[in-house]
This record gives sequence, C-alpha cells and structure tokens, in this order.
Amino acid sequence: MTTTATTALANLSDAAVAALQGALVTRGSRKGRLLSAAPPSQSMAYAAWQGAMLSCNPFKASIAALMFMSAEQRAIQKEVTALFDALPKGTRISMDKDRQALEALGAW
Repeated sequence: MTTTATTALANLSDAAVAALQGALVTRGSRKGRLLSAAPPSQSMAYAAWQGAMLSCNPFKASIAALMFMSAEQRAIQKEVTALFDALPKGTRISMDKDRQALEALGAW
C-alpha cells in the first residue's frame, strides 16, 4: 500500500472498518475482494460497497443509492471512497472481478 493508503486505512473509523468487512467476500478464491453485488440497501456494508465501487468500477455504483443514503451511510461511503482513491490503480482493479475482466479484454 502507498503511504496515503496506509494513512487513510489508519484513519478509518471502527464503523467504516466493520462496514467494509461486510462488503467483502469472506470465502473462496475471491476472499478479501468486493462482493459482486451490493449488500442490502439499509446496511452500512451497502454504503461501504458503494463507496468502494466509485473508485473500483464506477459503472456499478448507483446514483440513486448515493442520493438516498442516510447521514451515517454517507459518512461511511465518503471514508471508504477516500481509502480506495488512495490505493494504487492495480489494486483497485483487482478488487472487482468485472473491472478485472474488462481490463483484460482491453475494453476499459
């Protein structure tokens, strides 16, 4: 991780860390990467997933989701987006399987 990413991760709130854990795959070969579909919309994991997707694959992020988030969800989303924006491009690409496939095809 870059110094900026390390700093952003260290400054992540406990709520954002918990939400991000809910937005990641927990088993299998994709363990530690983002879920392919968003978690339930009322959860904090949903806000973390949307925030991560804004950096990793913005085509999957939902404009409506961003408009209708609660204040707590918006705070989580902003923290997670800042974290992912600080990651190197290759790391962001590898976090989403669809973005990885598009990059491999040369379509991105």
